[in-house]
Amino acid sequence: MRYALYYAPRPDSAFWRTGSGWLGQDAHSGLQVLQPHAPGMDAEALAELTMEPARYGFHATLKAPFALRAGVEEAALLERTSALAQRFQPFELELEVGWLADFLALRPAEPPPELAELAAACVIELDALADRERPLKARAGLDPRQERLNLRWGYPYVFEQYRFHLTLSRRLAPDSAAGRALEQAARRQFAVFSHARVDGVALFAEPAAGQAFRYLAYCGFDGQVARYEV
Repeated sequence: MRYALYYAPRPDSAFWRTGSGWLGQDAHSGLQVLQPHAPGMDAEALAELTMEPARYGFHATLKAPFALRAGVEEAALLERTSALAQRFQPFELELEVGWLADFLALRPAEPPPELAELAAACVIELDALADRERPLKARAGLDPRQERLNLRWGYPYVFEQYRFHLTLSRRLAPDSAAGRALEQAARRQFAVFSHARVDGVALFAEPAAGQAFRYLAYCGFDGQVARYEV
């Protein structure tokens, strides 16, 4: 089993339902959900373009998926995550649909400093619980700095390389017909969600290799922990 620390809306929120609807998969219930109509694109094409991010659930990564080291129980991970979350105060994000290289995402117009602080804390403070004996995933196209980060932290896009984003598609050409249609559909889907409140850290779990990630718990900055069944 692997775990990941994410920003994700609370599963009873309209933002969560909208994001899960876009991906066609609800990581809280574990069920597939009906995707929106995307003009200029049939349902099968939209499902194919969102299949990869759908496996991970509607989220933005704070700490990339990792396995626990031998002797560490899930309860210890949840306790450490809650303690970390309680050191932060809620803050707001202004989000917009746009491209990050060659995939579509919801991204902050101007990332506040609290966002980088939260992501860095998740990477550093949970690292002691991670299994670092497992072989690293091969990644092409990394620069020397990213390779060093990947070797040390198990993921190359941390600290100054970090880019907060809620992934909305697999990789495709932004200027392709599919890319343009997808972007227009996403702008309609998320038109009323230009602001998001960050008031906790979501813990997700991958029950077995290749399976869809599930929403395991929400650790609020206020110390409240909501634990969900997986």
